[in-house]
Amino acid sequence: MTWLAVLISGVLLNNANAPIPNYPLVFTSSDDKLIKTITDKEGKFQVELEPGVYDVIGQSITVGNYTSTLKLKQPPFVEAPKSPHVIEIIRGNQGDVILPKDVDRTFPGAPNTHPQSR
Repeated sequence: MTWLAVLISGVLLNNANAPIPNYPLVFTSSDDKLIKTITDKEGKFQVELEPGVYDVIGQSITVGNYTSTLKLKQPPFVEAPKSPHVIEIIRGNQGDVILPKDVDRTFPGAPNTHPQSR
């Protein structure tokens, strides 16, 4: 039996339960079909989905024949660890170079700017 798509209405909330406006959502079906929508200024959205299992913003949801509403929570933002780095320019190309803390960061011919040497 082939099922028709179901119109789903929903809202996307942040961790403080406040709606997230103008946020792009991509529902990925189990057969890798992408269905895209965007939340409105009140964090609400509508999307037509066939019954099945979908991944959206890191969550797995199941849509059945009688599913009509969804309340999605945005996963918490995990900030990348901060590490010291130096940007080195070589012949016009930029590359990030991570130096251990015990490496001398002065360059030959550059003035010594270490506070302990003043």
